Formats: sequence, C-alpha cells, structure tokens
Amino acid sequence: MKKIVSVFVSVFGIAVLIAFPKAVSEGIITGLENSVNLLVPSLFPFMVLSSFMIRSNAYEYIGKIFFPVAKIFRLPESAVSAVVLSFIGGFPVGAKCVKLLYENGKINENEAERMMYFCVCSGPAFLITAVGAMMTGNVMSGVILYVSQIISGLILGIISGFFRKDDTERKAVSVSENKTDMINAFIDSSADGARAIIELTGLVAVFSAVMNVISSMGADSKIIVMFLEVTAACKNITGTGGALWLVSLAAGYGGMCVHFQIFNLLKDIKISRLRFEVFRLANAFLSCLITYLICMFFDTTVQTFAISENTNAEITSTSIVGAFSLVIMSGIFLLSLSKKNKFKIF
Repeated sequence: MKKIVSVFVSVFGIAVLIAFPKAVSEGIITGLENSVNLLVPSLFPFMVLSSFMIRSNAYEYIGKIFFPVAKIFRLPESAVSAVVLSFIGGFPVGAKCVKLLYENGKINENEAERMMYFCVCSGPAFLITAVGAMMTGNVMSGVILYVSQIISGLILGIISGFFRKDDTERKAVSVSENKTDMINAFIDSSADGARAIIELTGLVAVFSAVMNVISSMGADSKIIVMFLEVTAACKNITGTGGALWLVSLAAGYGGMCVHFQIFNLLKDIKISRLRFEVFRLANAFLSCLITYLICMFFDTTVQTFAISENTNAEITSTSIVGAFSLVIMSGIFLLSLSKKNKFKIF
C-alpha cells in the first residue's frame, strides 16, 4: 500500500508540475522568501543554541535551576532545558532538543513522546516580531499571541503527565559518548542548526508551491492554508483583516509543514502521530480561546490591524525579543561555569 501511494503521489506531482509550472515556481519563490526573511533569522540562532546546550551538557544546570517545572510535568531535570527552549525558540527547536536528549540517554521514549505533546510552540521572535510588528502592525497583538501559546503549552504539559509510564528505561550511553569540549560542541551545534534550517526551508518551499497551485485552481484555500503552513496562514489571515483569535488558531496548530519536520527529526522514536495531532488541535483551540478572552480586555487595541507596506519593522536575529532571549540563556550558561564544571574550554 505504501508503494502504491508513493507511486500515485509521484505521478500526480509530475502532472501538477506540467499543468501548473508558473504556479509551482511562484509558490517556491514565495516559500523561499518567507524562509529567508522570517524563519531563518528567527529560528537558526535558537537551533544552534539548543543543540549547543545539549552537546555541552549545559542543560544539567538549567534543569537544577528550573527543577519545579520538571516536577509539574513529571519529567526528569535534564528535560527542562528542552521545555524552556521550545517556549522561547519556537518550533521545531523543541523537537530538536528532545531528539538530542533521547540520543544521549537523558530521557526515555515515553518522556520524549510526552514532551512533544506540548513542546511545539511558536516562539516570540515569530509571533511578536513577524506576526505582531510586521503582519498586524501592532506589537501588542504578537505579545497576546505569545502569552496564549505559553499558557496553552503549560496546561497541555500538565495533562501530558497523565500519560507517564514508569516502566520505560532510558537509553544507556557510555561516558565517552558524552564527552565533548566547548569548541567541538559549538561547531557541531552550528552544523545541526544548518541542517535543520535547510530541511525546514525545503518543506516550506514545497508546501508554498502546493498552496499556490490550489489557489490557481480557483479553490478557496484559506482553511487549507491554515492547516498546511503556519507562516502563509498568518499572512493570509492578517492580510484579509481576520480576527486575532484566528491567527492564534493557525499558530497554535503549527501546520503540517512543521509536523512533517518534527516526524522526520523523531523518526527513531516511537511517537503516536494520532495522539500528537490530537494535542496539536487541542493546543490550537485552547490558544484560540485564551486569545479571544484576552482580547475582550484589549478589544480596540489588539483587533485593529494596521498593515502597511512601508513598515520599518524587520525580522532579524538581532530583534529585541530574540536578543533578550539569547541573553537570558547565555546568562544561565555562564552562571553554570564553576570550579566543579566538567567542561573543557581547550
């Protein structure tokens, strides 16, 4: 059956390329532009940082600082760094952290699966800067979206604790496998981030082409876009003056483009995709509800969309939100450097 489906998809894809060459090429260009202008600057630094924290063992100190968080979610201390980075780095940073923690034997398969029920969050760089400042022309809109995502993630994180299995053993990793110096950890982390960004860019380009073909066929693609690619969905909703809770719905789900990358990152871990999708839908509707309730108190300020082609807001890795998050995580890392530290700088 899988071979039949693969053949069908391949033949259908070739037919689409022949029938809609212009729509496909324009969609790919749009997808690449969205990746270069929005995703790469906001996600790449966090992907490198998340990988570095795992490879350099800095996550051990973060786990001790935020130990109460681990208790709430019924997770080990080592998992806290992934939770924190998933909330401030955006997807798929959380999945990347979970993969590295599992490969290093710090979490077991059940813990990895439970973490992916709530460690899939749009980061502040995307929601506040890209969606809020650039798409809606209102930074407060992005703040409300981000707060909604955090509250929803915390609630789902607590619920995920009910799926805990105590009889699942962690993967055994020898001490030599965990030894790595700072320089090599940084180099490997940069390579990890680059690979993840290339994969994400490719998926965004493909999904953008698909959405452009659907639009060229005259179909109403608003609902379809919402479930396919989050960046295009947010631009579509804000561009047509849609309510902020609709943007929260799209951002909360994340889109199949993000889901596919997460499945690829965690292909060596047994994760129920059905349960994962149920939690993503739950996160979407919960975020939507929270945003709607908050907007009841900020109605005139939040739901007035001021879209302008001449906005001065820019998406860069040096945005205020991105810089602030990086400073916090860097500070935590520096505080972890003590005489008892096992890291070797040279």
